[in-house]
Amino acid sequence: MGKQLILVAICLAVVVSERDDWPAASRLERTAGCATAVLLVEPSHEDAELAVAKFAATMGERLVTRGHVVVLAGQGHLSARLLGALGRLRETEVHFVQDQKEAAAFGVANGIGLYVFDAWGRLRKQGGGSGEAMDVLGSLRLI
Repeated sequence: MGKQLILVAICLAVVVSERDDWPAASRLERTAGCATAVLLVEPSHEDAELAVAKFAATMGERLVTRGHVVVLAGQGHLSARLLGALGRLRETEVHFVQDQKEAAAFGVANGIGLYVFDAWGRLRKQGGGSGEAMDVLGSLRLI
């Protein structure tokens, strides 16, 4: 009976570990075995700079996390302050895109989108919109 329970537990672990919430349509690269945080932001959004600064602080606290910030560059002017905030990011790749393909892949519709995936690619946190992304970032606990 004990061996059967162990076998069932292993099978369940395999099924759970294979579930992948990472958007198939995304061109971003997720590192297997590493938690990943993704912030999509329109430069014209009123909270863009604040979202990037909070993302930077959160990434600094979680050294085993890989980060991506996607700047939807076709959606507004990049201010010097926003560029400065992007330049202070650590352990994060910054991507400037002109189209809406990444926003569509992640489902961003209102200017800011935050997504946190665990080491197996499962979606753990999602936030977006004015102020909401910052609240979610402040409460992240990554595996």
